[in-house]
Amino acid sequence: MNLQHLQINDALIKELPTPVAVTDTQLNFIAYSKRWLIEHNITQGEIISVNFFDALSHIPFQFKDILNNCLMGNSCQNEGQEFKKCENQKIWLKWNINPWKNENGSIGGLVINLENITAKKQLQELVEKAQEVSRTGGWQVDLLTYKTQWTKMVNIIHEMPLDYVPQTYDECFVHFKEGEYRNKIIAASNEAIKYGTPWDEEVIMVTGTGKEIWIRTKGHAEFIDGKCVRIFGICQDIDKYKRQQLAYTESAEKLKKAVTASKVGTWEYYLDTGKTVWDDITFSLHGVPKDNFTGSLYRNWKNAIHPDDFIEIQKAVQKYYNGGGLGSGTVEYRVLLPNNQVRILKSTVTVITDPKSAEYKGVGITQDVTNEKLAEKKLKEFAEITGKQNNSLTNFAHMVSHDLRAHSTNLSVLTSLLKDEKDEDQKIQILEMLKSATESLNSTVYNLNEVVQSNSKDIRDELTKVNVLKVIHTVKNNIGTLFQEKNATCTINVATEHNVKVVPAYLDSIILNLFTNSLKYSSPSRDPKIVITTTIVDEFLELTFTDNGKGIDLEKYGATIFGMHKTFHRNKDARGVGLYITKNQIEAMGGSITVQSKVNSGTSFKILFLLN
Repeated sequence: MNLQHLQINDALIKELPTPVAVTDTQLNFIAYSKRWLIEHNITQGEIISVNFFDALSHIPFQFKDILNNCLMGNSCQNEGQEFKKCENQKIWLKWNINPWKNENGSIGGLVINLENITAKKQLQELVEKAQEVSRTGGWQVDLLTYKTQWTKMVNIIHEMPLDYVPQTYDECFVHFKEGEYRNKIIAASNEAIKYGTPWDEEVIMVTGTGKEIWIRTKGHAEFIDGKCVRIFGICQDIDKYKRQQLAYTESAEKLKKAVTASKVGTWEYYLDTGKTVWDDITFSLHGVPKDNFTGSLYRNWKNAIHPDDFIEIQKAVQKYYNGGGLGSGTVEYRVLLPNNQVRILKSTVTVITDPKSAEYKGVGITQDVTNEKLAEKKLKEFAEITGKQNNSLTNFAHMVSHDLRAHSTNLSVLTSLLKDEKDEDQKIQILEMLKSATESLNSTVYNLNEVVQSNSKDIRDELTKVNVLKVIHTVKNNIGTLFQEKNATCTINVATEHNVKVVPAYLDSIILNLFTNSLKYSSPSRDPKIVITTTIVDEFLELTFTDNGKGIDLEKYGATIFGMHKTFHRNKDARGVGLYITKNQIEAMGGSITVQSKVNSGTSFKILFLLN
């Protein structure tokens, strides 16, 4: 190419759509395209005969080595190379440089096609960085050739070599976990190819190392003349996010099940407007049917409260009305359900200000604590029984300490006297006293044995069904002689079908004790009369045993009437353990005994036995 020829084609060069310039061997411009000026932001006008580096001051000077190499007759091209302009600035250049020759064959200069691709490279780096941060890669499949292409990030996600590309269309799907997920993507791609339907799915993929990870895959279809020629999309690694989401969903589901199982209801109540919001569990806890609900929730809540608890609960609620401030509290109350069942509820409320409306509202939870309260009640009852048993043991210890020590002292004194006595008549008298003391000791030991037996802890295991009327008749017949001696009568109003769960020996002992007490402490001024009746009270049979005897001063002795070693009359044979044993036997079998009495009028015992 000679200079004259270049001048002739200068107009053609100016109109070239690429940034092209022609220089001489001194790198001074001979010709250039308009695009060259735009590409390199040259605004000073004409640059003919201007040196390359004077006109293009932004080009690093090390680029001169490349130009000098081309002036030696070598062509050079590069799709993009980074140059460092200064401390903190870089530039990317793309070029295609060829030498031109004069008519004599000597090199006359260079034809330079040079682009500044810095902006493109920065954008590409930005995209790659975004792909790296978001773990997102791109892919496409040419359906005319079935050739697959995808970006480096796809291979990184797949944990495959960076130069790996599927060789067949079917190979594109083997990376998805076999079964549900692979079938889902195959179906989605077929749908896209057939109808142009895009997809966006979260599926499990198996990497090249055999690890299962969650990915998000999006796909689109491209059609030409009604035929799908390409499908393309993205692949994103969402494993960390997805597993956190699944863990959260699982935790939320467990929490939901726990809340449902624990039957904890939530509610809101606006103090200014009376607006009330309940969840399903709160409706259920208060026995209010949600589907058929009508009227005010607050009114339904008040109507559900047990009448005996209403006043106290109303006072607690009123405190929040009058206070008008922030705070929290807990209340317990009973609700009366439509089937008359009683349920104990515990509500915790916090009064706050709604940030949207600036209204005061109560936000709370309500839960069913019926079982806990019943268990607490039983625990208290057990503690009371234990306390009573401890008192009984104390009484028992006092009795053992006092009575046996007294017997021991008495026997010791009599034995000593008998040993030292010489008179035979006195010895006989002492022997009689020793015999009497021994019998008294035997009686005390017998009574103590009865007390121990009546405090058995395993007695509930021995309860059996017993007919009350039959036992009463049997015991009465056994002491028929005593009835005759006292000229006593007995009226029995007991149904033949009344049965109770008791220890048979205990029931015999209880009835016998009641009979003998009535006869033993009968009034000397009238014949004994005994009336026995039974009635059913809930799950118990109430047996009432009434006599017209001496009676007991309950104001004086009421607190100790069932105590150990307590007597209330001057009878010589009174031991003070009969009623104590009777009460312990009854309570050991799950029953109870109460007494009503009036001096010189009579006594009435009411005993509750468990029904069969």
